[in-house]
Amino acid sequence: MTDMSRKFLAVSDETEECLSALLFAGMRAKAVGAGVVVLRCARVPGLGGWVGLDKDISQDAIDSARLKAVQHVDIIASKVGIKAEIVISEDEPVDAIRELVKKDLAIKTLILAAASGWRPGPLVSRLAKGKPVANRPIAVTVIPGNLTDAQLQEIGGMPG
Repeated sequence: MTDMSRKFLAVSDETEECLSALLFAGMRAKAVGAGVVVLRCARVPGLGGWVGLDKDISQDAIDSARLKAVQHVDIIASKVGIKAEIVISEDEPVDAIRELVKKDLAIKTLILAAASGWRPGPLVSRLAKGKPVANRPIAVTVIPGNLTDAQLQEIGGMPG
């Protein structure tokens, strides 16, 4: 049984550690009977002055973002057995997270994965600079991006 009054939010992007965060969000959601929201930001380059072309390019970026998000949601479904909700945004990731958390009061936890190297990764770095994630308190969980499948299952609460 899924409690849609409680959701985990994870970001679908091009980083190597992204899949760890998505799977962890799915595992935690399944373990506690909550939902998962997968946020994907469409990179929309504006050409300015070429309205018709801008619309086409924007739609292509949104379609591409949706395709990748669907691929990530399918991985969560196949590995964890939970269907995630997809949200596509044209905002920058931090702005999109803030806006989504503001709109969806069921989001209680943001799941991020740290990069495997010595730098924490772009989202973790930006959010760690002291600005609140949202206009209300939510938990932020940062997991190591270089976990093995077994380690991810262990901390995610899935049976091994």
